[in-house]
Amino acid sequence: MPAILITRPAGRAAAEMQACAAAGWRALPFSPIRIEADAAALARLPEQVAAADAVFWVSPSAVDIAAGVLDFSSCTPLHITVGQASAQALAAFCRQPVYAPQEGNDSEAVLQLPLWQSLPRGAEILIIRGRGGRGFLAQSLRQQGFKVQIAEVYFRRPQPLDWALFAQEKPEAAYVTSSEIVHELFTQAPPELAQNLKNLLYFTHHERIAAALRAAGAENIRLVARLDMHTLQRETE
Repeated sequence: MPAILITRPAGRAAAEMQACAAAGWRALPFSPIRIEADAAALARLPEQVAAADAVFWVSPSAVDIAAGVLDFSSCTPLHITVGQASAQALAAFCRQPVYAPQEGNDSEAVLQLPLWQSLPRGAEILIIRGRGGRGFLAQSLRQQGFKVQIAEVYFRRPQPLDWALFAQEKPEAAYVTSSEIVHELFTQAPPELAQNLKNLLYFTHHERIAAALRAAGAENIRLVARLDMHTLQRETE
């Protein structure tokens, strides 16, 4: 049974773990970062959301960390997510419609949503994200005349990896969902295992992450919409 590293932070990998089991792969949790809530930022968040015309959720982690502190009984503001996975996570809290791209899961896809044309210039947009997140969406919305506030509600902390487990299990593949994970993964790798890490088959959902993997020395990369049973079964065949 081939082994695959699941590098998503704890609590975000359940679907991938199930897909691996269904496809006959052995999934190994192997995240080089952990998500830590910012209590002070969460305390300020309800007031920030109340003042916004639209709220953008940058990831499922943002939803996991922050949605529980909010009251979604009001009809406003609009809620927008980076992709369908985040939309599904937010739907567990929010009964009103959640807007997300049908295809794509990045800021570029979000900017193509028609709803931006229906919001008045000068509308207040709140972006909920982790510390040090990508600034592309905020900059683009400001250029369109929107007022943008940012709520950074969690930290990404480096987390030591068990490289003895890596050497013992001899994984054949890895699933990676952010460029930051790529950086931490390859930074932590001991010299004697660095080439083994580069030789893995990598699955990722975005070309930006694939570029980070290539820059780190990986060559065998598959772009996939998601890591599901069918994707893994095709690789097995």
